[in-house]
Amino acid sequence: MQNHRTDDPLTSVLAGSQIESSGVAQMQRNRCLEAVTALPGLTAREIEDLIDIKAHKRLPELRQSGFITNGPARHCQITGRRTMTWFPINANTGAHECH
Repeated sequence: MQNHRTDDPLTSVLAGSQIESSGVAQMQRNRCLEAVTALPGLTAREIEDLIDIKAHKRLPELRQSGFITNGPARHCQITGRRTMTWFPINANTGAHECH
């Protein structure tokens, strides 16, 4: 998976390649997906607080791959700002699960 933008500097491209080839990025995606599945409706910052990694890069990658989607915006319990929430994609219906 490409985890950098086309206009990123070479250093960012190289860092992205290294984190992918080492397996760290996939491990982080797995942890993010587990958190979203276990506790649907969290914000990125709440997920980061829960699993102690920077989820804000991995969540859009999971969305792009069709594993998660955004739910309604709400006030984050960590930042107090209104922000998007994250939900797993239900494999049977393609809709996000709101519990």
